[in-house]
Amino acid sequence: MFKRILFLFPIFLALTVKTVSAENQFLSFGIQQAGKLLANPPLFMYEFQRNMESTNPLPPGKWIGASYHFLGGILIVPLPDLTSAGNISGKLRLHAEGRMVPGLPQLDVVGGYWSSLLTDMVVDKNATAADSDTKVTDASLKGSYYGVVMTSSLEPRVRLFWSYKFSKLDMKLDLNKEQDILGSKVKSFNGGMTEHTLSAGLEHAYAKNRKWIIQGGYGITNNLITTKVSWYMKYVEFGLSIYPESVFIMQPQLNFHLNF
Repeated sequence: MFKRILFLFPIFLALTVKTVSAENQFLSFGIQQAGKLLANPPLFMYEFQRNMESTNPLPPGKWIGASYHFLGGILIVPLPDLTSAGNISGKLRLHAEGRMVPGLPQLDVVGGYWSSLLTDMVVDKNATAADSDTKVTDASLKGSYYGVVMTSSLEPRVRLFWSYKFSKLDMKLDLNKEQDILGSKVKSFNGGMTEHTLSAGLEHAYAKNRKWIIQGGYGITNNLITTKVSWYMKYVEFGLSIYPESVFIMQPQLNFHLNF
């Protein structure tokens, strides 16, 4: 039972394989991902959190915004990920560009929170070590981030922005008894991670409520590189992130937002 729960977290069990060859490849890939999860569970889960973290600036003339991360992506296939089970992000403009002093950048604060609803589905608080099956007795998976974004105009339709972001992830998974997973005795996953990320990006508005955004960032704490290209419209953002250090190197995203 626990092995099925373990593979549920990366959610690649949602992909269907029909041939024996494909099934073997999928099983090999699943074992690889399970090994990565066991080696560093928080870092593995943070790959999903990065998809919902937003550090692009508020549009000119807007002072507050909220967004919801609807779909992440695995292997270029858009799928609901762990964070889309429950998340919210917000942005607040503290200073409009050039309002107080000519040339002074726009300043926004950003932040967000997510908590996976899947954990409640797999927990059996009445499970004991005497049970024949391995069960999850407690589980928690959540994360948050906050930061600042500075934005300056290069020309009327092009803006350059820089950001600093602090991210935190917490996870906990306790079993009623030890389980042999890939040769290791496992009874719990407990831990978390933090990351400090510096980013820079370019925004090009080519039509009303239409713009392209290109940005790249570097996570100082864990040496994580992120690049993202997104198509930003009035209410929807389609993005594609590239994580060179990840097995899921390219991950598409779909986000909804409202700006006022």
